[in-house]
Amino acid sequence: MKLPNVLKSTHIAVALTALTLATPMLAETHKMACDATMMHGAIAQLSATHASVNTSILIDAPAAIVWSALTDFEAMANWSTGTLQGISGDIQNGGSVVITFLFGADESGVPIVNKIPHTLIYEEGAKIGWSDPFPADIGGGHDNHIYHVQPCADRTLFVQSDEIVDNPYAANFAAQLMPLYQQFNAELKAAVEKE
Repeated sequence: MKLPNVLKSTHIAVALTALTLATPMLAETHKMACDATMMHGAIAQLSATHASVNTSILIDAPAAIVWSALTDFEAMANWSTGTLQGISGDIQNGGSVVITFLFGADESGVPIVNKIPHTLIYEEGAKIGWSDPFPADIGGGHDNHIYHVQPCADRTLFVQSDEIVDNPYAANFAAQLMPLYQQFNAELKAAVEKE
């Protein structure tokens, strides 16, 4: 079986390097996290089939402004050049939605647009995400992908995390996802702060 482009073994080295250089972010106290000024990321391989990726960035804007930009799904592709491009459907907790995102690239390097149905996890003003099965052809299992907006006085700690469970390529996925999530976080920060 030919592995999907996203599962190439060279990405394991990226994961190990990222893990070595990463600063723990969720173990920090709330105050320390709110004082952070740099983008943080960490990968944890919890077992052969279970890995997590956690990223965060401090945004110089109130949480309500960050939430508004994060959930303006029609405008998202104007500033997001990778991963999440938008969500359509029943935007409420438990709603059926279609997530449009970029992941992987074809032979000529053009990003692959994916449209995947999910059941939405939604808490107004605080978090949005999903936890649904992966297709069998990429190892099965499921992920727990969450975008979390956390007020930090007049600023916002934005956290994007994912947990890949019961998938033999979990560490490879985490290695590829971390830089994409950090890119999204930085682009969200830039979009919000330029307003």
